[in-house]
Amino acid sequence: MDVNETAVVELTRTLVGCPSPNPPGGEAAVVDALVEYLDESPVDWSLERDEIEPGRPNLVARAGDPERGRVLLAGHTDVVPANADNWTGDPYELRRRNDRPDGDRLVGRGVADMKGALAAKVVAAEAFLTNHDDPGEVVLGFAIDEERGGPGTERIVDAIGGTGAVDAAVVGEPTDLHVAVAQYGALDWEVTAYGRESHSGRPDRGINAIDGLRCALNGVAELTSEVAAEEHPILEPGPTISVTQIEGGTAPHVVPGEARATVSWRTLPDGPDPAAYDERVKRAVDSGLTDAPPVEIEVRRTMTVDAAAVDADHPLVRRTVAAARDVGVESEIVGFNAGSDTRFLIPRGIPAVLFGPGSIEDDAHTVDESVAVADLVVTARVYEHLLERYLSPRREA
Repeated sequence: MDVNETAVVELTRTLVGCPSPNPPGGEAAVVDALVEYLDESPVDWSLERDEIEPGRPNLVARAGDPERGRVLLAGHTDVVPANADNWTGDPYELRRRNDRPDGDRLVGRGVADMKGALAAKVVAAEAFLTNHDDPGEVVLGFAIDEERGGPGTERIVDAIGGTGAVDAAVVGEPTDLHVAVAQYGALDWEVTAYGRESHSGRPDRGINAIDGLRCALNGVAELTSEVAAEEHPILEPGPTISVTQIEGGTAPHVVPGEARATVSWRTLPDGPDPAAYDERVKRAVDSGLTDAPPVEIEVRRTMTVDAAAVDADHPLVRRTVAAARDVGVESEIVGFNAGSDTRFLIPRGIPAVLFGPGSIEDDAHTVDESVAVADLVVTARVYEHLLERYLSPRREA
């Protein structure tokens, strides 16, 4: 069989039609649909379902001879929630429209991030495996809970053998058909100021937590230029530190006794241990408290997402660029300005890149999320050609 538009679009339709917004998750319907599809496939897939939480299963599908090489085509089955009132149609019913210069587009929650890429992986794997005798092993990994930073892909690595279990991996995040080799890490802290409430008519009887928090955040702001001075050859604009949330006070005429903010730091690959960032943030907070009211300050890290990168000259990168060129796409080597599950792969000895249709900036997580039909089909063909380069009996050295 060959990669064809109908197969990719119809499987995408099926997957979009299985709502899996996270929170709360509930990816089981997507996995059920994939199991049904793969059971009817011309390929003899070995299927392993792993119920990580009730109603939240991973799925691993394998076919081919692992002694001849192994490639993991991975992706997540959850999507971000969609407010149907803001959409022009049901978010979980795939629609096709032609109102943009790039031709027909599919609209539905997850078409870009990343149910379209999941469908492309399945169809590409089928096309490759049915066209070869004795190929290497294709591993399809369908993971839960990526949108909330959960353990889905990490569990897939364990299921297929752990560190170094496959020769290469491709995760289908929306990269606009470019090859993304690096992603930022993300560290968040909750900075809380504790003061003392009083009536706003007698502020001298209280300790204003908002004033104290403002001083603390002024100290954090002094880090901005220091952080921005760090550079990376692919990730732009480089590392950043931002205040992303703030709250405090209980009523208009009450001096606030408590206030808190979230500080978010996008970090570079190969950076220091998170504890080193903890110390820098705490020092910055303390530096701002010189003239602050006598508040108590608590700094607590609330999220840790590792940065990850594979060398831009790695064979996987070169082969992915070449596979794209095979089907007429000139892919650039780029960074990815969001988190992805490559952070569970690269540190465990599995070279991994991101490649998929749609754009993280313009398509993923948007109202009326969409992806170009042509790009979705091209993605499947790139995956197929990459499998050829790794797993075909006549593969390149």
